[in-house]
Amino acid sequence: MFFTAIRLGSRTTYRGSRGSGAGASTRTSAFSSPKSRNAAAVSLESGTIFKRSQRGLYDGKIIQSGHNVPKSRQKTARTWAPNIQTKRLWSETLNRFIQAKVATSALRTMDKLGGLDRYLAKTKDAKLGEWGKNLRHKLAWRLKKNRLGAERQALLVDEQQPQAKTTST
Repeated sequence: MFFTAIRLGSRTTYRGSRGSGAGASTRTSAFSSPKSRNAAAVSLESGTIFKRSQRGLYDGKIIQSGHNVPKSRQKTARTWAPNIQTKRLWSETLNRFIQAKVATSALRTMDKLGGLDRYLAKTKDAKLGEWGKNLRHKLAWRLKKNRLGAERQALLVDEQQPQAKTTST
């Protein structure tokens, strides 16, 4: 004889019990975390490349996608673009400024390593892109040319100095 009242609210969709949804449990939070999926690895596997990153020093950054989830839990799609700045960077080896589109994370890494030349020398190919690899090649060529020039100068100086005769007794 007991009657259980069912509350009929104004909601048109069921939102689940309190505490359910994205980020509320360990299972959903693991799947919704951007760190749980490596977007760069996924894009490499699928064969898609962030083409704009091939024309600057993007430090491996790509466009990521996901959802905005407000309190109402109505997901809306959105994208996160990398923070790219156009900068003039000084190259010690080339002895000139180089204008480049650079990710702010790459700028921080350059500060940490000590400049553009060291950044290009120590960064992996996957993070550099085509433009960065070409710039690294130019730096290596210039270093080789400078080293050979210094060796040639040292040989010329050695030839011009008279050699002392040694006598053995």
